[in-house]
Amino acid sequence: MGYFVAGAPFVVAGVALVWLRWPATWSGVAALAAALAGAFLYPGLERSGLGGAFWAGLGTSGEVLYVLFGGLLLYNLLSAGEAIERMSEFLGWLEPEGEALALVVVVGAAPFFESVTGFGVAVVISAPILLAAGFSPLRAAVLSSWGQCAVPWGALGIGTVIGADLSGTSFGELSDLSALLSLPLFPVYAVAAVALAGGWDGVKRRGVEAVLLGLIAGAATLLTSLFLIPELSGALGGLAATGAFLAVRWRRLLEESVPVRAFLPYAFLLALLAVANGLRPVGTWLASLGPVFEGPGLPLLFSAAFAVHLFGLGGEVVGSAARQTFKQWLPVAGAVVGFLLAGQVVATSGAAALLASGAEAFGPFYAAVAPVLGALGGALTGSNAASNALFMPVQVEAARGLGLPEAFVAAIQNVAGSHASMLSPQRVVLAATAVGIPGRESEVARATLPPIVASVVILALAGLLAG
Repeated sequence: MGYFVAGAPFVVAGVALVWLRWPATWSGVAALAAALAGAFLYPGLERSGLGGAFWAGLGTSGEVLYVLFGGLLLYNLLSAGEAIERMSEFLGWLEPEGEALALVVVVGAAPFFESVTGFGVAVVISAPILLAAGFSPLRAAVLSSWGQCAVPWGALGIGTVIGADLSGTSFGELSDLSALLSLPLFPVYAVAAVALAGGWDGVKRRGVEAVLLGLIAGAATLLTSLFLIPELSGALGGLAATGAFLAVRWRRLLEESVPVRAFLPYAFLLALLAVANGLRPVGTWLASLGPVFEGPGLPLLFSAAFAVHLFGLGGEVVGSAARQTFKQWLPVAGAVVGFLLAGQVVATSGAAALLASGAEAFGPFYAAVAPVLGALGGALTGSNAASNALFMPVQVEAARGLGLPEAFVAAIQNVAGSHASMLSPQRVVLAATAVGIPGRESEVARATLPPIVASVVILALAGLLAG
């Protein structure tokens, strides 16, 4: 009975999302209700610390949603200023060959945009590039979905922030381990991209370049997390892969002017983040001013203001972009808050510890099971943030009970949930809608699956080695 009560929030979330097809917001509310019902009604669970858990969860939710709003606002203002269109046209002109363009989009451009915006915005940016290059709508949807392969650092790592809070690790440590685990995964998506774009012939032509660019993206992500600014790991990894791609095409760069103006708001954002995070006195001073000034939220808003000035956007255009941002932000906000509070209740009430005690049946092999559980969370919730909020407490408690390295298991959860979020209903619908094939979501999901399965298998093998 105890296991049933403790696991009820996960079952309720799965039924609501998959069977009843409720929106993620209401599914999160249902999971929270199930967690609270268990904590108050089942005598084996505790309810004394739930007030503090709620405050902690609301604080983390506020941090996440602040960053998300800033990232979406910046994207919508850039779109209104036609900067996104200019960048898309430039990449399409630079590389007319389909396999090569698919490669740089999947491990270069799209991971950068996903990292500085998050929650699937990279799909909206990369899909038009791929369609303009002549890809079929189905292939464009799949390739743009794979471009989310840097999701652990999406929206400057807000999902990883939640994972760190719930696992008791620092953001830097969880980012470092997630980057280490991601190192072999970038080449998987790179090779999958050229295979989908050009078949076996495409792999023979571009396979070596795909592996190299994937390794460059992974290595730059890891090095940025270790030695520079963890929040920028995904963004700089994508930039490094894009830079390597452009370096061997320098002659074409000389023939066409780079749309520097379109890229300036992102350069401004990177500069602000480098100052705030790279100069310790500045970061300490900003933190002392309060949570509004700490983290990437304020630099995103400043960058949005910079874009308004740079492109001369009028009040009506800015207002329209703000309204569009709010419409995109609100459903995700509800889901994040609901799932995050449910995860806090699961952790504080003792439900996570109760579920984790059942993991002893797996013994040292639990580390190989952990990525499957993490992937389930990502596929169900569609968000690394929500997946970590719901499943991270269980993963960490299980690792603690079995004597496994907790931070490593937390990183497995973080990475597996991130990659499997590409298969969630909301992200699949986003990809299908972005390329104009609504109603074919099942085809998109099936075609998107192979590199995600390969990634989960690699993570399971890493877990076995660590265990």
